[in-house]
Amino acid sequence: MNSAETPPRRIVTAPPPTHPSLRAMLLDVECAENEDVVWLWTDTDTGSVVSGYQVVARPSDFDRS
Repeated sequence: MNSAETPPRRIVTAPPPTHPSLRAMLLDVECAENEDVVWLWTDTDTGSVVSGYQVVARPSDFDRS
């Protein structure tokens, strides 16, 4: 890949709140093909909602053995 090419990206959609009265704070995150998103949740009296995220490196096939 030369410097003019950008690596492939993908959009990961946040999971919905656990109760319909809660509003989502995040809708989606863009990350590289070799990354995953870890969703951070906030619990309320009504239910849970995604309130943040962390982009982490996806384990390679070599790491899974």
